[in-house]
Amino acid sequence: MINVETVIADTQKLIGIESTNPGVLEADCADWIESRLRGMGLQVTRHPVQLGRDNLSVVIPGADRSAPRFVLVSHMDTVPIGSGWTRDPFGGQIDDGLLYGRGACDMKAGLALTLGLLEALTSTGTVPPADVVCFYTVDEEAPGMLGAYQLVEDALLRPDDQILAPEPSGMRLRISQMGLRWLTLTVTGKMAHAGRAHLGTNAAHIMAHIVVELESAFAALPFDDEILGRPRFTTGVITGGVSTNVVPALCTAELDLRIVPPLVPEDAVTMVDRVATDVLRRYEDASYSIDALGARRPPVRASDDSKIVRTLRASYLAVAGREPEVGGADGHEAYTDSAMIAALTGSTSSTVLGPGATDQAHTADEFVPIADLELGSALLWDMVTSW
Repeated sequence: MINVETVIADTQKLIGIESTNPGVLEADCADWIESRLRGMGLQVTRHPVQLGRDNLSVVIPGADRSAPRFVLVSHMDTVPIGSGWTRDPFGGQIDDGLLYGRGACDMKAGLALTLGLLEALTSTGTVPPADVVCFYTVDEEAPGMLGAYQLVEDALLRPDDQILAPEPSGMRLRISQMGLRWLTLTVTGKMAHAGRAHLGTNAAHIMAHIVVELESAFAALPFDDEILGRPRFTTGVITGGVSTNVVPALCTAELDLRIVPPLVPEDAVTMVDRVATDVLRRYEDASYSIDALGARRPPVRASDDSKIVRTLRASYLAVAGREPEVGGADGHEAYTDSAMIAALTGSTSSTVLGPGATDQAHTADEFVPIADLELGSALLWDMVTSW
């Protein structure tokens, strides 16, 4: 069995190693994980992604080397610390059954579970039924998700791999993941003195009209997925202008467009293009451009008949006395390495279930419940031994 106390201690140690992205990035975290794995007697391989940023991989051979592999994918980076904390973001403090710190749920607790699994297998000499493979990736929290891309580019994955990312899902099965497209929209107008504003073309005002109409257009879409819900639109960043008394000639907005089937990322781009075109017909001396921001991320769904989903459900029932919940507050809005791998390879055997909830991810005083680590430890061990 997986030692829960060791998983808790590893989570605390990982929280204490800053790996913010953007920020100091993952090098120190990768070094610690490699040392931890080598201490178990395992061979660790580094796979360069960028200078000073490596994915890691480790394999425990199974009794049947030709069987579908049980693959666990965990990212090493976290979002920046941010403000509003009342606890040490690197302290790993435990209070009333909750373990606090940046990355506590997203996803150093899930990563620690994989270390606990590997140690349980090696320390007991247990040979799993099939290969157990763990990947530790960089850059999951960035627009490009370079670590997942590199796993695919390096041909480290097999077509029949059964993939689980122990990302925060409230210990629910995230069988579907919402797609998204990030875009940078730039509006160009004409600068003028604010006292003679009629001589200019206000790029900020035009952008405001586009954003409002995009919000309405997304709200009017007829799609409502049984698990993912409805499409969603957010303007995350708007910048423009040089001074209060100057009509701005330039305004940019970073747009977050969340989509559900049957929509694909290109549909989101088409919507922005159509709305921007309609708005700009009302203005002279104005133009716009649309640029992709980050990776293309279509909606994905694992198959109910895939071995990973069937095994996960059976083990959850055996351990918890019930099947895992699907849908609702399971964090399906967040795009993970599991989803990116599915998008790049077409896999329908790649899914998510892990400790902590997405509502706590990326927040001040981020935490993971110890109870989730206990359930996750029992679940992973049952999955591997019953594979």
